[in-house]
Amino acid sequence: LITPDVINLYKKQANTSLKIIENAYLKSSSSGFLLGTDYPTAADFMAYEEAAQISPQFGNIHNLEEFPRVRAWLEKMSALPFHDEVHAGLRALGNLTSADPLIADRLRSASKIGVKAIAEAQKQRRVASKL
Repeated sequence: LITPDVINLYKKQANTSLKIIENAYLKSSSSGFLLGTDYPTAADFMAYEEAAQISPQFGNIHNLEEFPRVRAWLEKMSALPFHDEVHAGLRALGNLTSADPLIADRLRSASKIGVKAIAEAQKQRRVASKL
């Protein structure tokens, strides 16, 4: 069970990281990607995974109201090909502030859904590449 104290700790830690992304990386980026490139880099993908987990879209631990650049960046990243397939597990895991059903059961189920979605996306990509 994720307690309110644990959620508050995560929110504090997230605020620090989100402020850095908002004010150091995205503020100076004309492209909307972290390093100012016209395409996402490894930095975008790695940071996205951490930020997306706590966003309302997935874990719902942080509302991101005070981070407009981060919200725009998350939206841009979520529009990339195969995003939904790769993140099916996070979507299935759902709101982490909810305790029902138990988090361990939700994690098992979400992991299985995620692996299945990625395998299906890979299969579709192989079929499409043969056309």
